[in-house]
Amino acid sequence: MNILLISGSTREGSLNKSLLDAAAEEAHNLSHKTEHLSHQLASFPLYHSDLEEDAAVQNQLSLLRQQIEAADVILISSPEYNGFHTPHLHNVFTWASRRAAGKSHSVLEGKVVGLLAAAPGPFGGVRMLPRLSSFAADHGCWVHPRYVAVGNMASKTDGNGQVTCAETLQKLRNLIDQICKMAAPSQVAEPA
Repeated sequence: MNILLISGSTREGSLNKSLLDAAAEEAHNLSHKTEHLSHQLASFPLYHSDLEEDAAVQNQLSLLRQQIEAADVILISSPEYNGFHTPHLHNVFTWASRRAAGKSHSVLEGKVVGLLAAAPGPFGGVRMLPRLSSFAADHGCWVHPRYVAVGNMASKTDGNGQVTCAETLQKLRNLIDQICKMAAPSQVAEPA
């Protein structure tokens, strides 16, 4: 399976990027391919319908659509901002939800999504994850009902930000295995 990894964080040294890196390694151990979203979420302009005709934005959007279309599943890790996912992640979802010319559905519709969150505090983003799940489902995604929320993330990494906690790595493996099974062609019908 091809897994697209999207971090809701734009921060250098992000805990959520570290969690996605660990997920990528676990996915490779399970013989899956991974690809990180190729550009910074912050590079997308704030959605405005007038920008849909802008050539530079269209080029950026085309690359985003290609990456999403090529993915069998999407794995998203986002920090929690006041109980919600990040504005940058919200904005990229808004852009990706726009149907390309001649298409009957957006590239998000029918995609299987797994959700992760990492935080320095004890709760690990648990308030945000159900809201992000609902948000992704509203865009036509099939969201796995279980999340991986990692609290006290700094204590679960080494000095280089690499995840070392065996329990966290096992949770990542389990979620990756489950979302890939969920995305098997016999399991999920394409949108009409």
